[in-house]
Order: sequence, then C-alpha cells, then structure tokens
Amino acid sequence: MKLDMAFINIFQKTHGHQYADADDNRTVKVQIWDLPLRLFHWSMVAAVSVAGFTGFVGRPWWLGAHVFAGYSIGILLVFRFAWGVLGSHYSTFKSFPLAPRGALNHVRSLLRRSSRAHTGHNPVGAWMIMALLFTLLVLVSTGMFALGGQEGLGPLGFLVDFQTGRRAADLHEIAAWALFGVVATHLLGVFVEACLLRHPVLSAMITGNKWISATKARFHRRSYTARGVGLLAVTTVVLLSGGLILASNPPSGWMLVPAPAAYSAECGSCHHAYHPSLRTEKSWRSMMSNLSEHYGEDASLDAETTTAIETFLAANAAGKFDTEASWRIGRTDTRSLRITDTAFWKKRHDGIAERVFKQSSVGSKINCNGCHGDAASGRFADQNIHFPNGDKK
Repeated sequence: MKLDMAFINIFQKTHGHQYADADDNRTVKVQIWDLPLRLFHWSMVAAVSVAGFTGFVGRPWWLGAHVFAGYSIGILLVFRFAWGVLGSHYSTFKSFPLAPRGALNHVRSLLRRSSRAHTGHNPVGAWMIMALLFTLLVLVSTGMFALGGQEGLGPLGFLVDFQTGRRAADLHEIAAWALFGVVATHLLGVFVEACLLRHPVLSAMITGNKWISATKARFHRRSYTARGVGLLAVTTVVLLSGGLILASNPPSGWMLVPAPAAYSAECGSCHHAYHPSLRTEKSWRSMMSNLSEHYGEDASLDAETTTAIETFLAANAAGKFDTEASWRIGRTDTRSLRITDTAFWKKRHDGIAERVFKQSSVGSKINCNGCHGDAASGRFADQNIHFPNGDKK
C-alpha cells in the first residue's frame, strides 16, 4: 500500500490529477486520445472529403486537387501505422480489442442499447478503424498506379504501363465506393454511440479527454506530442523526397518527339499541329494521300514535303506510344478521321460550355493547344488543362 501511495503521489505531481488509492471507485478526467492521434483523425477527415468530392463529382481538370488529397492521405496513413506502434497506449494497435467474440458481444449489447462506454476503442470501433485503414491503403495504392499508368505522373509514372493503370483505375473506383460504405457505417456507429447511448465519443476525439476510474488512470501516460510531431515531420519529408525523385523519371510509354519544321510550318499554319500519337498510321497515310480534299480545303503540298511529313507521322503514330491519349483517342479510327469524332473525346469534352471553344485563344474544338498546356508533347495530362479566362462549366 505504501508503494501504491508513493506512485500515486508521483503521478499527481507529474500530471496534475488528484487520485485516491487503488481501491478508490471515483472517476477522473484523463487525456486518452493524444494530440497526434486527434490531429491525424481530423486531417484524414479533411483529406478524404476533398478526395471524395473531387473524385465523385469533379471534372478531369480537378485532378491536381484530387492527387494532392491522395498524397496527403498516403502520408497520414504511413504516420498512423507508425503511430500504432509508437503512440500512447490507446493509439497503439496492440490495445485494440479485436477478438471476434468481443465484437459479436458488443453488437448484441448495441442492439439491446445496453453497451457500456469503453476507455479506448470499443470492439466494433476497433474493427471499423482497421477496415477504414485497409480500404484507404487500397485506395491510395490503386490511385498511384492509375495516376502513373494513365497520366504518366507521380512516383510510379516511369514504371506502370497504360493498361495496368486502367485496371488500377477500375479497382480504385471500386475501393472508393467501398470506402463510402465503410465511412457511412462508421458515421452510423458514431451516431449510435453519441446520440442513442450518450457516450461522449465526439467530445473525446476533440479534446482527447475521458472520465475513467482512478485505478486505471494511475497507469496512463499522456505526453506524446513532441514524438508525434517529429514522426509526422520525418514521414512527410521522407515520402515527399522519395516521391519527387521517382516522379522526375520520364513516364513509361512516352518519348519526346520533336516535330520537323515542315510539319509545324505547313500543318500548323492552319490549325494546331497535332501530336502524331493522336491517329493511327493507317489514318495518317489516308489523310496525307488526299490533301487536295482536306476537310473541304485544298492542302496540297509538293511531293518531297508530303513524303517527309507522312514519314514522320507514320513513324510516331498511336501504336508507338503507351499514353492515355494514344489509347483512348489515337487508336480509335473514325470514318471522318477527325479526332473530335472519337467517343472518348466527346465524353471528356461533354459539358464544357461552347463559349470556351469560342474564346479568341481557342478558336474552335480542333485547337488542343487552347486548353491543354502539354498538347504539343502528346501527354495531355488532366492537371495541365487550363481554360482561357477561367471559363469552366
């Protein structure tokens, strides 16, 4: 008993709480959720909200915001997994009550509305957090593969081909809907705990404090802020530095193809000189063989110039590139040979106000350079879409 009382006196001086002896049944207010965990929680709420909004209802040119939110989620996830080992007691994964029988009993108590408040995570809440973390991990992973394969951007842009990126995008969408369901279930659980059972789960996640027995509070440590800030800083610096280094590599399936002067001068004098990956070799040859009837105009050139341009276009046609533009647009032949008649072009440009195309800096729908900052390179990355005068719909 003397040793217990000595420990209690030391704890009182250190943490500022007044505790009775080990047999005291009083409750005291103690910080259960440390500040790093709370900051993680609300930062993740913000990042997931931005990612969800830009992903579900956003237009292609919102990709930059969506990717920023995704990177933020990835950094926060790595921090949380590390904090699950290095954090305060109730932040660590070893404190999670994950026994299946305990979760089942907790569900039964919820149905009877007789569930007691838990000091840390309750069994169902612990399983829900693991489901959230796993779903977010799948979402970030598939998102990075999709970004690298389809857009040629990000840390995996140099490694992933378009078809892999497309499959990853499909899985990314499935994971997004799965996350929507998990989040909805999580919010339902919070509603039940906070509104029906009157457990202070929301206030605890804001202040970190809960009322617990003095006996349990004797063994609770709470000063983890400096460690958490340091860990988050290290995680951010390491991941961003590594990501930037990997992202600096040339994207897979793309190469810089300088256009010959004849092509830029002759074809570019009337309209944007399209990147050769936007049409198949067959389409280019068909087009170049009939320049006298070039969309209602006589665009005939001398034989030498025609041969030089046709050779360039055929050698760098859609089949030579592994980019989204070459797959979605370039490899789709149309009877008119027009890029704007492809299904993907129509889908991507659907909803853009006609006034955008009529801007003096655009002129018409065939001027890719008017909105795509990287059209000349053939990249056509969504985040490089810039509308003139901010005209968007």
